[in-house]
Amino acid sequence: MKNTIKIIPLGGFDKIGMNMTIIESDDSIIIIDCGTSFPPNNMPGIDTSIPDISYLKEHIDKVKGIVVTHGHEDHIGAIPYILPELNVPIYGTPLTILLIEDKLKQHNIKKARTKVIRQGNTFILGDFKIEFIKTNHSIPDAVMLAIYTGAGTIVCTGDFKIDLTPTIGDTTDLRRLAAIGSKGVLAVLSDSTNALIKGSSPSENEVSISMDRLFNNFKNERLIIATFASNMERVSQIIDISKKYGRKVILQGDVMLEIFKSAEALGYITLQKDVLIGADEASHFKDSELVFLTTGNHGEPISCLSDIANGLNENIKIKESDVILFSSIPVQGYESIFSETINSLEEQGAKILFRDLHVTGHACIEELKLIYNLLSPKYIIPAHGQFRIRNANKEVAIACGIPEENVLMIKNGDILEVSDSFSKVSGSVELKEILVDGLGIGDISGHILSERKIMSQAGVVIVTLCFSHGSKRLIAPPSIVTQGFVNRQKSASLIESLTSDVSSEVSRMIAQGIDSSRFEANIKRILQESIWKKTMRKPLIIVNITEAVV
Repeated sequence: MKNTIKIIPLGGFDKIGMNMTIIESDDSIIIIDCGTSFPPNNMPGIDTSIPDISYLKEHIDKVKGIVVTHGHEDHIGAIPYILPELNVPIYGTPLTILLIEDKLKQHNIKKARTKVIRQGNTFILGDFKIEFIKTNHSIPDAVMLAIYTGAGTIVCTGDFKIDLTPTIGDTTDLRRLAAIGSKGVLAVLSDSTNALIKGSSPSENEVSISMDRLFNNFKNERLIIATFASNMERVSQIIDISKKYGRKVILQGDVMLEIFKSAEALGYITLQKDVLIGADEASHFKDSELVFLTTGNHGEPISCLSDIANGLNENIKIKESDVILFSSIPVQGYESIFSETINSLEEQGAKILFRDLHVTGHACIEELKLIYNLLSPKYIIPAHGQFRIRNANKEVAIACGIPEENVLMIKNGDILEVSDSFSKVSGSVELKEILVDGLGIGDISGHILSERKIMSQAGVVIVTLCFSHGSKRLIAPPSIVTQGFVNRQKSASLIESLTSDVSSEVSRMIAQGIDSSRFEANIKRILQESIWKKTMRKPLIIVNITEAVV
């Protein structure tokens, strides 16, 4: 039906991160954002997870392109992993596209079709006309999307806030949103991140005032500041204030350096070259002349500080006079690491300060209300995050006069059909968890993760049995090696006892003519029972059976 549109979230409707939603007509599919999730703590060794694009591959003839709202990892991070399978053009603002192109180069992906669209411009993609609308976020060049379809206009807010005094770029284009709303809006997919927070988000300009005050209060101390790599407004402010107070700044974190290089190339920021120095130059300056600006590998500020706290950063060793300023909040999933890091830094004598040094990049309740009143949509679809915060967004929408039945609480994989006369979930797309481990994509099963968890908690015991070729005779006693289980030197008697248990079980199986295919399972069972009785531990047990020609 030409007057019906499908909206299918493939990620981002169950947690913070991994944002991807598709808009589908009879003949066209567009992809809105393509992000990764933050690395999960309960999955040892996993770098991140990405959306399952099986549905897109099944309908590849309809897929017209990827439209990106801004340059954060949870909106662009999955592009290098899915682009080789889809090979469609990517549309975004200048900074967003430059960050994507840098990411593609790192993955050695060439000949990608990237298309730069400036804020305020409109373009055609398949059956859809798409308009980029200026908005504010914690990274420049963020946009809302107005998607003009046969069924009506769909507005995707992306991540946004309304900052009336931004330090980089312009304010959210409220006039344009009001104009779009006056012509009728079918549906709004809205950022829900701060739907539980009353009032409006403070302006980025307020952080600058607080930061200046703290620089003045701690003129004689070395400053270590933790912030998000992508928050160029914040980092620019810190560099400018450092210059005012005669300090040199050392940037720590590859992501920060990469983003700043891209932003400077586009003229969004001008780096104070006389302020920035390398870590190897720090020894030439007094502590009172230095500022270390830190982020982590994924742009989350705690990673670098965690290394510093644990003595793993070769450039920064904590001193009792250090002042650490947190111009950030802990990323979801990093709360325990955050707490441990703060404790360790304070234990080493550092002074920790949080107050008035961070403002959110997401709309709070009053900003959401303003957007809903400007757009006056028929339907509102709370997006981005766990059910609890999306449900809070639902309450905000209802308070603005949207009928409860028109606030659509869909989840990842739901196929939502909307038109001017009805909305319904007509089915669902089966989605699998696609985990990324190094160069491996989707090749890590639940069984492997279970083994990794066991190894991380109780270690591993490896048993090797070597039989003579063509017979069932052991040519050497069983060999038992452990890692992360017990101290072999201090537990020689335990290893001896386990070796004896294995030898007895092998002799029993040979005497009873038990098929060799059952040896591995039986040896594992005997060891599990024996180890539990002797240690009350459950390590991972690996049995290697080999044959040798003698």
